Amino acid sequence: MFFAYKFTSMLKKVLFISLILICSFTKAQTDTSAKTEPTAVPTPTVKPQKVQPDPPSLGDIFKPKVSLGVGMLSFHGDLYSKHYQAPWTARIGYDLNISQRLFKSFQLNFNVLFGKLGANEWVDNRQENFQSEIRSGGLSLMYDFGNFIPDRCRIRPWISLGVNSFEFLSKTDQYDRYGNKYYYWTDGSIKNIDEAAPTASLAVNLNRDYIYETDIRELNKDGFGQYQERAWAFPVGAGALMKITDRFDFKIGVQYYFTTTDYIDGISNKSLGTRAGTKQKDNFVYTSFALQYDLVLKKKSKADTLPDDYYDGIDWLAIDNGDYDEDGIKDWDDKCHGTPKGVKVDANGCPFDDDNDGVPNHADDELASPAGVEVNSQGVALTDEYWQNWYNVYMDSGNVVKQEVIENFYAVKKDSTSASDASKNEKEYTVELARYSGPVPNDEMAYLLSIGDVKSTTLADNSTVLYTAGTYKEIQNAVNRRDEFIKEGNKNAKVGYFKNGDIVTLSDEELAKLLEKNTTTAVNTSTNASETNSVVTIDMDAVANEFAKGDIVYRVQLGAYKNRISKGVFRNAGTIIELKTDDDVYRYATKGFKTIEGAANLKADLVLEGYGDAFITAYKDGKRIPMSATKATMETTEKEDITKIESFSSVDKSLVSFKVQLGALRKAGSNDMEEKTKDLQGVEKQGTGSGMIRYTAGSFSDYSKADKYRQELADKGLVEAFVIAVFKGEIISIQEAQELLK
Repeated sequence: MFFAYKFTSMLKKVLFISLILICSFTKAQTDTSAKTEPTAVPTPTVKPQKVQPDPPSLGDIFKPKVSLGVGMLSFHGDLYSKHYQAPWTARIGYDLNISQRLFKSFQLNFNVLFGKLGANEWVDNRQENFQSEIRSGGLSLMYDFGNFIPDRCRIRPWISLGVNSFEFLSKTDQYDRYGNKYYYWTDGSIKNIDEAAPTASLAVNLNRDYIYETDIRELNKDGFGQYQERAWAFPVGAGALMKITDRFDFKIGVQYYFTTTDYIDGISNKSLGTRAGTKQKDNFVYTSFALQYDLVLKKKSKADTLPDDYYDGIDWLAIDNGDYDEDGIKDWDDKCHGTPKGVKVDANGCPFDDDNDGVPNHADDELASPAGVEVNSQGVALTDEYWQNWYNVYMDSGNVVKQEVIENFYAVKKDSTSASDASKNEKEYTVELARYSGPVPNDEMAYLLSIGDVKSTTLADNSTVLYTAGTYKEIQNAVNRRDEFIKEGNKNAKVGYFKNGDIVTLSDEELAKLLEKNTTTAVNTSTNASETNSVVTIDMDAVANEFAKGDIVYRVQLGAYKNRISKGVFRNAGTIIELKTDDDVYRYATKGFKTIEGAANLKADLVLEGYGDAFITAYKDGKRIPMSATKATMETTEKEDITKIESFSSVDKSLVSFKVQLGALRKAGSNDMEEKTKDLQGVEKQGTGSGMIRYTAGSFSDYSKADKYRQELADKGLVEAFVIAVFKGEIISIQEAQELLK
């Protein structure tokens, strides 16, 4: 009681002195700021005004916040084999905190902490337990990074350093409720008679009541005498503060209390026999969350209000007629702000989307997607054949699941026809340019890459690569495009369509019938339209090819590898072209761009995605041309060698890793996997598309290290573990991973 009185008296003095210092400091700051005119922000429509600040009030000087928190107290001392307590066995604690801001980033805290510390140990031949009442009070300085984090951020971290005085009253559980002393036997039981006593055979079992009735200091097992049950502590803390309202904040944190005593648990390095502890002091941790309340909410002063003539001279008409994105639609009426410059828009200021798939024309790789069919981020339809192929790959690749980005969830459907019906009934025609089951000659490669909308497709035999141009709903448009290629010298150009992952080539007779049928349908449609005064819609895929003869085609080169890799490695790059060179190098490039800006924007996005070594190439009239011959601004004087094709990878190697898969379960904990992996570090659980839970452990940049770890796990009983490769969170084959790391 005497200590409590002294502690309370001391705390009052500290609070009083600190309050005087805070008031003096704040007044000095106010006096200094009053002598300096505020810097006006230059605004062309606002007249600078010199506003005299309100005189300082008590609320401006002393603005305390009070918080009440609850948390857990964990003991770090002489008990337990590792000398620290597991969090789930910690005791509860409460804290009261009053804070006053000193600077923009610093505040002074006065805090009081009440709670219990305790531990129960049964290690080898030592059985010790204690529980201590903790009462602490002091002050700390908290830093909340206010000079780095703007005020508008609702969450900010904090760190603190303080000094506290605390007292502890430690007791131990020596007897049960009936006064029987506990004797710990070697068989793990607790008896009422010593195991070595002559009457040990008469002993009966006891159960601990966990009532700590014996004062450790009074027990004096080690001859320490009447040591002081009070000491100093230096808490070091960290946490986060989240603003809920103007008055309320939510605060979480953890504080480690370094103390100056080794008697909290009644054991030190000078204790006798098996009771001997370590040389370190007894410390403890307080993990808590609290609700903080602002007692004095700052009122707006005259300096915070706008003068009466603040808006004088503003041209409101210019604001009403403003067009920020320069698309011809006033901002007031524009429903799609920020449209790229030069893109055509409708009356609402939104880019045209002719196929209503949710992807505007200027970013759409397929301008005639079937109605109602999901598309990816490039506007390409994901048909039944696509999903069937995805399923086949999934079943053949060890249940490797890849995310699919569906862009047109809210796209307008033109009719009630289902997606599957649309994909079955409407064919999309394309022009076949060439197919190769081996290397593509260099001159042929340059010719294909100079075609802006060329695509490469690996056929069902998994060895033949087909190169096509364009996607057309109207057969006439496909035939016209084929005839253009034939005139340019490609006598093998044919018209066809994809079905079940393969190309169906149409003969001249089949084309003639389709053209005749389309002509008849068009005539009937035109007649009906004239009778009903309706407008016939022209198929927009006739202008799908935006590239004209003589245009420069820009592409982003993604990599050249000795072994084939899946296009999924570049899943964020849009349409991917694959070509095998004469040197048996697999080369990968993006779709063609008409402008260097389009290719540069994609390259910048790819650099952020982890493809840092990607570069831009240019093609024209069937040949690759140096970038210096284009409109591009070169940042280097090094001459570009357009004839040399070397192996390279644009992929950031740090994104490739190897892990050990421990198993896949129908649900977590459905067998003894949890028990087998409880002592392993870095175990991860990941859901798969088939509803399984995949367990993995470790992360290595080298396959051999991962395989060595797999062998270690096999020796521990996890014999079914195997190595997998991961790129950007997705599983790829081991061969692909090793290829990317070369």
